Order: sequence, then structure tokens, then C-alpha cells
Amino acid sequence: MRKVAISMAVAALMLMSGCNEKKSEKSPEASTQTQKSIERSAPTAAPSSVATETKEEKTAAAEVQEKVAKTVKAVEKKSEEIAQNIKKQTRKAKEALSSAAKKSKEAAPAVDAASLYVKCAGCHGSKGEKHALGQSNVIAGQSKADLVKKLEGYKNGTYGGPMKGLMSGQVKSLSKEQIDALAAYISAL
Repeated sequence: MRKVAISMAVAALMLMSGCNEKKSEKSPEASTQTQKSIERSAPTAAPSSVATETKEEKTAAAEVQEKVAKTVKAVEKKSEEIAQNIKKQTRKAKEALSSAAKKSKEAAPAVDAASLYVKCAGCHGSKGEKHALGQSNVIAGQSKADLVKKLEGYKNGTYGGPMKGLMSGQVKSLSKEQIDALAAYISAL
């Protein structure tokens, strides 16, 4: 920047000195005097100061580059830490989801006893108040334990009178949980 300022000052002095003289009147002594006045008016700068400035600029640039490199390394390290943390959290979430899915499969699905009773209601009545086909006992008011014993007996063929064949077909597809839920429902009618 100093070089530019010095060059501009020299150019301005040369222009000013050349404008006041006629070309034909210029002598070698006049141009020597002009050169000397330019040298006196120009600031003195040692070549070593220009070189020192360049070294300082280089040092400053090197410091900036070093800071940038340190910052990049710090950002890379932090990014790696964040990525590892995300992987760890993802792994934990997958494990929790897998565990919840297992528990969900293991948990017995809720049995809708009211829906199961719909096919019973045709013969026994909506409240279990009828003698099915005029032959069976009223099922409303029986205990859950008695109903479970009778339903399981119909299912495996160890219980039943004249209705044994019909009832066996009705309960054959029921699971133990469904029989238990159905007996609880009927006992509460």
C-alpha cells in the first residue's frame, strides 16, 4: 500500500513540474533538480521494512491458517461425537422397540367375551335366560368355575347330555383364554 502511495506522489510531482516548463526550455540540469525534489519529498522507506511487513503479513496469514485448521479439527471431532451419540441413541431406540414388540406379542390379546357370546345368544337368549332348544338349563346365574368346567367338558367330549353334540361343535374352536372370558361374561349376566 505504501508503494502505491509513493508511486502516486512521484507521478503527481512529475506532472506538476512538467506543466510549468516548456518542453523546449528543459535542460538536463532542470530534470536533475526535478529528480532531486522528488527524492526529497518522497518518504524514505528502507527496503528491509517492506520485507518485514511481508514477513508480518506471512506470519499473520500463517496464524489464521493455523486457527482455521484447529477449528476444522474441533468441528470434525464434535461431529464424530454427535454421530456416535446418534448411533447409540438409535441402537437403544431399536432395542426398546424390539422389546416392546416382543412384550406385545407375548401379552395375551384381550378377549372380547361379548362378541363370543353372540353365537350363544341364539339359543340361550341375550341374557342367558332361556332353556336352549327347550332342553338345557338356564345358564344365567351359574358360577364362572361351573361354566368353565362345562364348556371345557363340551370341548373335550367329557360333559353333556342330549346337547353334547351341538355344544361340542360350538366350543371346539375356543381357546382356554376365550373359554375363561366367556364363562366370566355369562356368570355376570
